[in-house]
Amino acid sequence: MFWLTLYWPRTYLTVGVTAFVIAAAGMPVAIYGLRRLNIIDAVQENKFHKTPVPRGGGLVIFLAFAVAVVIPGYRSTAFNGVMVGAFICLLVGALDDFLPGGVRGVWKLLTLLAVTLILEQFGVRLNLFKTVPILDTLLTLLWIVGVTSAFNGIDNMDGLASGIATIVAFMFLAIALQAWWVTETKTETSLSWFGMLACGLIGANLGFLVYNFKPARIFMGDSGSFFLGYTLAALGVMGEWTENRVVSCMIPVLILGVPIFDFAYVIIARIVAGKTPTLRSIIDHCGTDHVSHRLVWIGFTERRAVLFIYLICFALGVTGILVRNSVNYLDTALGILQGSAILLIVMVLMATAERRHRERR
Repeated sequence: MFWLTLYWPRTYLTVGVTAFVIAAAGMPVAIYGLRRLNIIDAVQENKFHKTPVPRGGGLVIFLAFAVAVVIPGYRSTAFNGVMVGAFICLLVGALDDFLPGGVRGVWKLLTLLAVTLILEQFGVRLNLFKTVPILDTLLTLLWIVGVTSAFNGIDNMDGLASGIATIVAFMFLAIALQAWWVTETKTETSLSWFGMLACGLIGANLGFLVYNFKPARIFMGDSGSFFLGYTLAALGVMGEWTENRVVSCMIPVLILGVPIFDFAYVIIARIVAGKTPTLRSIIDHCGTDHVSHRLVWIGFTERRAVLFIYLICFALGVTGILVRNSVNYLDTALGILQGSAILLIVMVLMATAERRHRERR
């Protein structure tokens, strides 16, 4: 195919394949080592798995991702900022996986505050209120904390988090390829590095998914979900979505709609039910009431629940791309309405599942 003779498509393919091979080859080693070190996710009432599984696969996901995206030798200020933050999130997540008591939620929150400030030093932040920089900083912080926390919460069923990360990264790659395709010279665009990072995430997560899809032989742990959530959030900040700044904010929200909506819905539902009356309890609470669990409540098997959520994630991602490519306000409004309708369907399913679960109990 002629496009493989061009630099960026060839680089994307190389990065993706490299990340996949490293992750797929390194995961059996990680499974063996984590078992020997007794880094095991035990069966607990507030978790869904029924047998102990080693956790910490996020270390291999990061290694595969980092090696693959560094090999091409591409560097930019924003690229460096994203990678520094990802490494910090990996370390904090690994401590949570390896320390007996884990890392308290407040320290994770402070870590996200720190990496957001680091990102800003590298020029990575939202530009919604260009004349009031402090508002952009606060919105960037809210976005990074929200998406990372949401992604951490969605890592609750075999294959779910890694599959969602793959789909979201694929949508980001599609946008990068669109930006590259419309340039007449087919050379570097401002989104070229963006697509390269997306390919690294796709390859690394697919390599991990080989061992994580039900029945999982390894979990990514917080070392994976923390760095993946942060990295996807950072890419959402940096993507050049559209010239309209308000609409531009909606596109990454749609693409990351599943973890964001699940996180928001569960937080509100717990507060209303009186399960989390304080801020600390909101931060620390871990339960089996996410969208994946609720689908199982109404009769889905775990595999079908995960595959159904993949479908919802893909539909929202395509909607986000359509909104980005819309040529007038009517197209944009229809795209946003379509995304809202998809989320409304999910909300109805979650509420129905809650009611039926309560009736059975």
